[in-house]
Formats: sequence, C-alpha cells, structure tokens
Amino acid sequence: MRLNKILVPLLFTAMAFGELQRLPGLPLYLHDLILAGLLVANFRRLKFYRPILWFSLAAVISLIGASFRMPLNQVLIGSLYLARFLVYSLLINLAIKPIYLIGYSSAIAGLGLVQYLSVPDTRWLFALNWDEHYYRLLSTLFDPNFTGIILVLGLVLIYFYLPVQAGRPKIWWLYGLHLAALWLTYSRSSYLALFAAVAAIIVLKKKFKLILFAVIFAVSLLLLPRPGGEGVKLERIMSVKQRLSNYQLGLEFWRQSPVFGLGFNTLRYFRDNPASHSASGLDSSLIFVLATGGIVGLMAYLNLLRSLWQTSLVMKVTLAALLVHSLFVNSLFYSFTLIWLWSVVDG
Repeated sequence: MRLNKILVPLLFTAMAFGELQRLPGLPLYLHDLILAGLLVANFRRLKFYRPILWFSLAAVISLIGASFRMPLNQVLIGSLYLARFLVYSLLINLAIKPIYLIGYSSAIAGLGLVQYLSVPDTRWLFALNWDEHYYRLLSTLFDPNFTGIILVLGLVLIYFYLPVQAGRPKIWWLYGLHLAALWLTYSRSSYLALFAAVAAIIVLKKKFKLILFAVIFAVSLLLLPRPGGEGVKLERIMSVKQRLSNYQLGLEFWRQSPVFGLGFNTLRYFRDNPASHSASGLDSSLIFVLATGGIVGLMAYLNLLRSLWQTSLVMKVTLAALLVHSLFVNSLFYSFTLIWLWSVVDG
C-alpha cells in the first residue's frame, strides 16, 4: 500500500540513528512509534505466527508465577518487553524488501566509521551506564558487539540479494564498507558469527570458494591496528572469564525456578546493578530464556527457532550467524536484531 512506501524507509532511517533516537525518559525508540503506525496502517493483513504465540504463552505463564514472588509493578514492567516482542513479530506479515535492511546496515557501517575516526575514545559513555570502549567502532548502537552482528547480517543479505555481476561491479564497495566497519569493532563474537554464516553457505550451497574468503578474513584479523586499550586485543581473556561467570549466574537463576523460570524479562530486579543497560539480559540468549522462562520457555523458544529455520535459505544463514553470536551476547532478544529477524522471514 502507498503508506508503506513512506513508513518502511522511515522506520529503517530512524533505526540507523540507534540509541540516539531513544525517547527521553521512556523505554521506547522513535522507530517503535513508526512501527506502531506501520502496523496500524496494515491492521487487516496482520496475523501472529503460531510458534511465536506458543513461546509468548510460556512467557506469560512465567510472569504469572513471578507475580507471586515480586511486586506487581515489576512484573508489569517486565511484561512490556514481551509486548514489544509480539509487536515486532508482526513484521513477518509485511514482506520487507531486503534493500531497506541493506541500507540500514550500510548506514550503521558508515556512521560507525565516522565515529571511529572522529570520536575513538568513547569511555565517557560509562557515565551513562554503557560499557567502556577505546578505539573500537560502536556506531550509533553504542556497542561494538551489537554493531558487529548488524554488519554481519548485512553482509549476508548483500551476498544473497545483490550478487556481484557484470552489470553491477559497484556492489564491491558495499562489501568493503561493511567489512571495514566490522574489522574495527574488534568484536570476536561478530567475527565468529561471520565465520558461521560463511560455513552455513558453504554447507548449504556448496560454495567452496568461500573457504578462501574465510582464510583471508582470518589472516586479516592478525593485521588489525592495536592503537591501545584492552578492547582491541583479540587475545584478551578478561571478557572470557566475565562471560563464564555470567553463564554460571544465569544457571543459578534458573535453579531457583527450573520449570517456568523467574519471569520473562525480570532479571533486572535480581541484579546488583539494575540501572545498567545489560542488567535485563545475560551473555547467552538461550541461558536468558532458560533463566526467565524455565525449561518450558526454552522448549517453546527452540520450537520457534526450528520453525524459522525452515522458512528459507537466507533465514538459515541468518540464524547460523545469530545463534553463534548469541552465545556471547543476548543478540536474539536485542531490539534491532529482532526487527531484522522478523523482516527477513519468508513465509
């Protein structure tokens, strides 16, 4: 419909500004409002994907159980994320064109390079409850790991929808833009996600020539500049220790309520620093689901992932990258990757 031609590009334009378009004093972004308008405009064609409803039911049950252990206002706040999850999932109905997603990831890459060259020292963001980073590309998402996975997913779509052909040699600059930005994130989880995506393409499409790309990319990581700071050292082990400790914490949360979990998205109220931007999640998406939704929630979520896997080849490669990345960062429940995931569902 005609309104979609305005609202869809507007949605991804707003998303390109990342955390800069967060609404003051509210847990909402400008793109949430645009998305709400887009869904209202398409109300008659909307329907929920059944596996999403099963997972949502499990999440609701976990929240009902949490209401007996926590103040009701905390449970209600936790349930807001489930509402966002459901709203985002309705994007499945809109058949978003891949070019909009590629434009979004390209903007993230471009703005990230501007940030890296002009404001490489972003340690001042720590005062705003973001992690400290020095000489790492954060872009407008203020996080090198989340920026990295958006760049990887962008590369996946470029490969599938904008193949290099005789009539389109200029596509190479898009690869270069994304790879340059990805390199400078120094995000090992994102590098591994790229390797996972390449491996999936090799296995599923028998594109064995991509092995050479994987080798060249791996060697290139050894040549990255090391301008200073722990974050640019790919051999750093401090973050590995922190993640292992985080996994252990998540499993301890799960043991408190193994069947239905603590309550979907209520982890913030069990953490020492609830004001942190990472307090509501864990460093593994699957452990996050296990801790907040219990065994029931995890089984429902795995069923959802299985059903998504079956929708298309692009989704298989996208999920391969996201699943590997989500072992280190809660990327499967990150607002910007959720919108990406629902936007690439085919059928």
